[in-house]
Amino acid sequence: MTTRHHRPERTLTAALLAAAALLATLPTTTTTATVAAAASVPAGAVSIQLALPPPTGPHPVGTTTLHLTDPTRPDLWAPTPRPRELKTQLWYPATTTAGHPAAPWATPAETAHLESDYLGAPAGRLTWPLTHGHQDAPADHTTRHPVVLYSPGSRGDRGFDTALAEELASRGYIVAAIDHTFDSGEVEFPGGRLEVRNTAAVHAMTDAGIVAYRAADTRLVLDRLTALAATGTSPDAGHRPPPPGLAAALDPATVGMFGHSMGGATTLQTLHDDPRVQAGASLDGPVFGAPATDGLTRPVLLMSSAWDSPARDAMWDTLWPELTGWRRQLNLTGSGHLSYTDFELLLPRARPAIAWTAADLDHFLGTGDGPHAITAQRAYLAAFFDLQLRHRPTVLFDGPSPRYPEIVLQR
Repeated sequence: MTTRHHRPERTLTAALLAAAALLATLPTTTTTATVAAAASVPAGAVSIQLALPPPTGPHPVGTTTLHLTDPTRPDLWAPTPRPRELKTQLWYPATTTAGHPAAPWATPAETAHLESDYLGAPAGRLTWPLTHGHQDAPADHTTRHPVVLYSPGSRGDRGFDTALAEELASRGYIVAAIDHTFDSGEVEFPGGRLEVRNTAAVHAMTDAGIVAYRAADTRLVLDRLTALAATGTSPDAGHRPPPPGLAAALDPATVGMFGHSMGGATTLQTLHDDPRVQAGASLDGPVFGAPATDGLTRPVLLMSSAWDSPARDAMWDTLWPELTGWRRQLNLTGSGHLSYTDFELLLPRARPAIAWTAADLDHFLGTGDGPHAITAQRAYLAAFFDLQLRHRPTVLFDGPSPRYPEIVLQR
């Protein structure tokens, strides 16, 4: 378990009540107990196949990755001096997927590091999902599609909310999922170079500084996608051409954003800083920096877990009266902090192979119906962006829904 040592008010307690860097506090193989638990898994046991549910929208889904660099911006988290460097994965409506294989949930190098550093799983015990996104499939450019940015939590990777990203893409959105290099747990760049989280460098910043730095990452991604839409020129640092039709499919004039945990805080900061982002959803995220004092004028959706977090609740109570646009606050009952990630579906299945205890899973995933919790998240997130970016009416935010009884409208 990682803790902060720079300021007393930012220390993460054993109860994990602080809202900052929540994913960075999860069990890792650095603890004696975790190592012992991992070693207790029977050697040679059959690999466990993990899976995600298919998206429900009318479009087939394509996916591609972009390697982005900003020569004007030094990387403050890198262990050696270099320009800021990001990996972004796009999920988009495709015209056809024929001849384009399903993309993996993450690269083999990324999942190997995730298994050892985060889950305490012996090598070879988990078979990670193939996604429902097809690698470099041609994009549907019969119309331009709204862009939705995604920011994961501290120590989270771009793929941690693949189930939500695929769903939005199948419903006609282009989702740009961002790896915040050196805050993300593991990022593999072209040539097989794996960059892992630099905890000391990240924690040397204040929480507000971390969020501002991550928000600058989102601006870089949006800048490059805007240029791609305007010129058709590849933003990839290696000049790898984008999939056919992708440039014409992007609508950088219609942009939303969502994020989990620290990614939720990043979403609110980006809403504050960048007028191009028109609506944002925070999934169980804290509030740091300018939004906490200046407020926000654009639509905001706050979705909390059932995890008892006085720090998060106090932040949201302070923010609420400062939200002067459309606003809703929902709670996902029976959930934990990681219920807003793919781990809600993956970790229960992986349980025999990982070092997490049943108590760990109950704490971080709750005790609700995991598959239905993801179904509900998909419905409410899509309804939010449909309402705010496409101006399509919905009744989901007017009161309780019999289809999604686990979602409670709090205010």
